[in-house]
Amino acid sequence: ELSMQCILIALNHFLQEKHGSKMAFLDGNPPERLCKPIADHIESLGGQVILNSRIQKIELNADKSVKHFVLTNGNIITGDAYVFATPVDILKLLLPEDWKEISYFKK
Repeated sequence: ELSMQCILIALNHFLQEKHGSKMAFLDGNPPERLCKPIADHIESLGGQVILNSRIQKIELNADKSVKHFVLTNGNIITGDAYVFATPVDILKLLLPEDWKEISYFKK
């Protein structure tokens, strides 16, 4: 389990500081120093990173695991594992009803 609460508290603090963006949280811009290495790692293991795609719905299997994502353009994305990179408020809107009672998603 990993809680992003500590990271969010730290980022919130840095963003409220007058020169918060100069505090060297990363040694470069976030897309290049944080996102690209993660995407490169996923792709090096045979995964696919799909950007600029809006998810319309998360479809579930009978066991409540992810069956696939339905995109707003009608495409269906299936996989062995999924990373949903979106703000929490957007995730809450798309959260399947069957997941809303899971304690992990109540936090």
